[in-house]
Amino acid sequence: MRISTQTLYAQGVTSMLDQQAAFSKVSEQLATGKRVVNPSDDPSAASQAVTISQSQAVNEQFSDSRTTARNNLSIEESALNQVTDTITRVQSLIVQAGNGTLSDSDRDALATELEGSREVLLGLANSTDGNGNYLFGGMSGDTAPFGEDGSYRGDDEQRQQRVDSSRLMEVNHTGSQIFGGVASGNQQLARQTSDSESSLPITFKGPEVIDAAARVDGAAYSVSIDAAGVTISGTDADGNDLQVLDGEGNPLPSPMAYSDGMTLAFNGLSMTLSGDEQQVAEAQAEGKATQLVVEEGEASADLFANLDGLITALSTPIESEADQAAFNNAISTASRQFSNSLDNVLTVRADVGTKLNELDSLDIIGDDRELNYASTRSDLIDLDYNEAISDYSLTQVGLQASQQAFSDISGMSLFDYLR
Repeated sequence: MRISTQTLYAQGVTSMLDQQAAFSKVSEQLATGKRVVNPSDDPSAASQAVTISQSQAVNEQFSDSRTTARNNLSIEESALNQVTDTITRVQSLIVQAGNGTLSDSDRDALATELEGSREVLLGLANSTDGNGNYLFGGMSGDTAPFGEDGSYRGDDEQRQQRVDSSRLMEVNHTGSQIFGGVASGNQQLARQTSDSESSLPITFKGPEVIDAAARVDGAAYSVSIDAAGVTISGTDADGNDLQVLDGEGNPLPSPMAYSDGMTLAFNGLSMTLSGDEQQVAEAQAEGKATQLVVEEGEASADLFANLDGLITALSTPIESEADQAAFNNAISTASRQFSNSLDNVLTVRADVGTKLNELDSLDIIGDDRELNYASTRSDLIDLDYNEAISDYSLTQVGLQASQQAFSDISGMSLFDYLR
């Protein structure tokens, strides 16, 4: 078999090129720190790495989304904290207003301070985030949710944000939820609906829940005290006419004669009526009557309307026993109303706090997920430097050997062996 010089040269060149390619590949791996520099290096690992990179990008998007949600909720929490402080101040003013030694001018001063509190609450209700969007307008973030009269002009839809693959979170609360809502299990309240000029000098205390099982959720009852006596209208939990009991559980007729300090128990509630019997009798003879409504707190949950009513009550001079009774009833109602409002705001704040805690937990999960992704991707495409350095040395020796062999073979001549 004859081997031509051309064949020897071709084999030598091919060997050198192969060794050069292997050396270049290892050099490139060392320079980039990657085992898989091109998809052709390991198609399966490259494909899996692309999938993991996509998962990392999605995880990063969720992280950015959580940051935005946290900022929105933190701004809302700050505003709600100020709302809480303002309502607490209003409650303290209500307690002061109940002091029987105050004069009309003293009550006017309290009304003036309440007007300031109303402006503060209205400003907080129209708070904006850092981008100029209104916090409590629902989806209508570009329009002030509350007018000067305290009416709500936003919508009742909450903005939602995807903060994880399986979690769509509401990142705001609407103005109607905060300034016009009540917490579950809110207190029932009573309101005097008749004006003081035509009313009897009677005040009420309560209502208090004495039998929660007997209550009708959302039901309203009316109490009328006139020349005929005391009448309570409404239905019980079974839809039957109310059975009214006294403080000892004895049935009362309807209407029943008024007496100072009388207790009325109906449908799981208890109320006490007070007022000088002789003064009441004289007013009854004049045709005067007091009308009360007993209802769920949500029926009178508009914070700004309640503030306006309280300011009006404080600004109205007290000139008679009936005026004093109407004022006392207004203070009693306002106390219950703002207690309900405070409970509601605290409930919303608790929800905000829960969501902020949830975002912290999701951040921890997201960080752990990112570490897993990075570790798996590293195992697929990153370089083992110890192995690469060993391969670098071997391929370098191989390249040098092939170059030396080609040099020796290319320099061989038959004339070297002829003598």
